[in-house]
Amino acid sequence: MLRSIVEYYAEHEQYRCGYCKSPDTNYSHGMWAHAMTVSDYQDLIDRGWRRSGKYCYKPTMDVTCCPMYTIRCRALEFKLTKSQKKVVKRVNKILASQDASASAGDGNRKMSTCSSGSEVLAEGFEEGGEQFIETMRDHQDLNFDIIKNSELLDCSAGEQAGDSITQKDLAKKNEPKPNSSQEKVVKKELQEQEPITNKPSRKKAKQYRRERRLEKLKEKGINEVPPYTPRFKEKHLEDFLNELPDDVKHKLEIKLVRTAPPSPEWLATSKQSHEVYVKYQTTIHDDKPDKCTEPKFHDFLVHSPLLEEHTEDGPESGYGSFHQQYWLDGKIIAIGVIDILPKCVSSVYFFYDPQYMNMTLGTYGALREIEFTKQLHSVCPKIEYYYMGYYIHTCRKMRYKGNFFPSDLLCPETYKWFPLGDCIPKLEVTPYSRLNPDVDGTDDNYPEESDINYIPMWVNGVIMLYRHYKRHTNAKDTEDLIEYARLVGTKSLKSLILVR
Repeated sequence: MLRSIVEYYAEHEQYRCGYCKSPDTNYSHGMWAHAMTVSDYQDLIDRGWRRSGKYCYKPTMDVTCCPMYTIRCRALEFKLTKSQKKVVKRVNKILASQDASASAGDGNRKMSTCSSGSEVLAEGFEEGGEQFIETMRDHQDLNFDIIKNSELLDCSAGEQAGDSITQKDLAKKNEPKPNSSQEKVVKKELQEQEPITNKPSRKKAKQYRRERRLEKLKEKGINEVPPYTPRFKEKHLEDFLNELPDDVKHKLEIKLVRTAPPSPEWLATSKQSHEVYVKYQTTIHDDKPDKCTEPKFHDFLVHSPLLEEHTEDGPESGYGSFHQQYWLDGKIIAIGVIDILPKCVSSVYFFYDPQYMNMTLGTYGALREIEFTKQLHSVCPKIEYYYMGYYIHTCRKMRYKGNFFPSDLLCPETYKWFPLGDCIPKLEVTPYSRLNPDVDGTDDNYPEESDINYIPMWVNGVIMLYRHYKRHTNAKDTEDLIEYARLVGTKSLKSLILVR
């Protein structure tokens, strides 16, 4: 039987915030996961935890400067926005072009200000022998600049139109104005001169057409108007992704490779993957090369505590940690780091070759991961959600995650999910908010103080319950264990083996 083994860190120090850049206002709880089952990790992320490599962390929501709310997209109900459709069409167009890299290169010059919006995700690594959180970044290409530019164009067009109208108005300023009595006489004369038409209003015209249609149907012996059926079938995400011309010039493949434990496919491509990572970090995030070394890359995005698991009713790939490699004409151009869990696909990170920036690969990758979630659902019905990490309303650049509709946020007090649209008004008022509108709602997984007696402990290679452990050791760490139990919940505290 697979079991999770973790070390909890009771220290609650101040860290630098990667969002507001404050040096000491970021607070979070942490634990190191030596091994973890996918079901245990699913339970933890449903209580606000996330992993970075093997380090798991949970923001202290009511204290930290930029509260981070766990966000998930309901993949089965996902609706494409207009801008997301454009992203898919742009990629398909590039694939159909003669030279994909040249097309992307043109976009780099034209859209350099629009495609460099990757965000900081979280912090969490080991340096100098101590566990602490280190700045990490989320993935996404923002098109805010495109929107702003289009708004500016609209505004400038409006100003030009306004100038011409103003000149006409100025030309008419000196014309004599009739008094009010003269205006009434003129209006009355004009009304009398206007021909009376029997053209029905738009609403009446629609009713008229309906009546005419009903009359024709009655002539055929049909007394009811059949319900309206749309001419065109609504297109879904899969339709847009597969909408490629027959003469496509370039081949884009997405390969799923397991990283923990490392599969032969991953080992064969690890160098190429690291090269793409270095290009991304140094170009998009201005990182120094010494921050992008191969060991740090592995600690961040390759190593994982999740145990490989296969079940009869699970996905063919099994559960665990993977890389989705985007291959264009035999070359890796992007990688999505994901976890496949019992109820979801969880996005860890996404990076790409900046040479292909014009393909808006951050957004395209998220759409592909939503499609992948739906594919897994067809095999494993319990997988329904796409977890996108954290939603930070105080950081405008992180609000893009709300564009993946419909999405839910996790209440930091009751750990229940609520539609993002219902949460936004509360977050506009205060950065930290209890999202559950039910004032009597409680955490169903909240432990009692006596529950700590059933925490399994790893002591010198022996597993025992805490109630037995404290008899032999006279342990006095009850307060720390109560805090740990509250953070992981009743279910997890009885499942996770705590190292002592």
